[in-house]
Amino acid sequence: MRLELLDSRAPEVESLWRELDQPASRSFFTSWAWMGNWLACLPPEYLPQLAVLRDLQGKPVSAFFLRGAPLTRLRMIKSNALYFNCTGNQRFDNLTIEYNGVVGREVSIGQLIDHVPGNWDELFLPALRPDAFHGLSDVVHRGYRVRIERTVPAHMVDLARVRESGYIPLLGKKTRAHIRRSQREGGIVETEFATDLPSALSIYRDMVALHQAQWHARGEPGAFADPWFDRFHRRLIADRFAHGEIQLVRLRSKDGPVAALYSFIHGGRVLQYQSGRALVENENVKPGYLAHTAAIEHNAKAGLNLYDFMGGDVHYKECLATSSTSLVWARVQRLRLRFLVEDRLREMVRARRAAREPSRP
Repeated sequence: MRLELLDSRAPEVESLWRELDQPASRSFFTSWAWMGNWLACLPPEYLPQLAVLRDLQGKPVSAFFLRGAPLTRLRMIKSNALYFNCTGNQRFDNLTIEYNGVVGREVSIGQLIDHVPGNWDELFLPALRPDAFHGLSDVVHRGYRVRIERTVPAHMVDLARVRESGYIPLLGKKTRAHIRRSQREGGIVETEFATDLPSALSIYRDMVALHQAQWHARGEPGAFADPWFDRFHRRLIADRFAHGEIQLVRLRSKDGPVAALYSFIHGGRVLQYQSGRALVENENVKPGYLAHTAAIEHNAKAGLNLYDFMGGDVHYKECLATSSTSLVWARVQRLRLRFLVEDRLREMVRARRAAREPSRP
């Protein structure tokens, strides 16, 4: 195989990507629905290149996006970094791609390393789906070190099981009690699923307001504080709602919206992306639990396969789920002296912190 780099604004990029991603698209986050919107919204200086792996006959077999950017850590460790299907800029990568990987034929981590060109030092591979690269593990390969930096659970609900027995009976005793008490005391008068673009944007606005109020109460800015983040999602909803790829649900009480969910639908899977919930006085009422329960039961009736809470080792996701998988963050490094120095410095910092911590009796 050989690798070709194309300007992501080239006219053939969309058709090439779509061809490789079909017919069995593996992830909404690597579908053209997401990627095309991402490229359209990025400032020109942050656009990646399209990397295309071609076979001996020149036929494209796999593709992904790469962006290079210089990086400095610990004020002295410099690196020419490459970023896989992301930009390397925190502002734009706050979108949080998940179930990341190539489109087209799967490749091994060794094949990826062998074919990525250029004088790069590190290749960052965020939020990879479990089957993203054959042989992905902590290994040294031809002068490179592969690091598994973290593995994060992705909790989900098997909607086929919900159709068989109902949702609440599948959960633990404590979670069942929380949901049933919330249903009794929550005062929910309406559960609404968006049916057209105006209703979708209306629910989205309420979701953003609830989400931001929730995070402001914690002293945090919230995901939608950045106008770029908000523009990305408004454009995505406007473009993809009519294709059945966007789901928005809102719960109301007599006092107004109490919870809203924003999800993607892809390949029979509901990907629960963002949410917002009201801060209620009654501590026995959990608006988030009520919203997820309504969405799970609705999607089970609609014949979908999985309700996916996506990455995050968060208590409520584990409580509401019936199974889980995992996402992997990996990094490939050339065997450079500077990285050995960095490892040693980090070990020294950890040792000093451990020495300062009071010993436990």
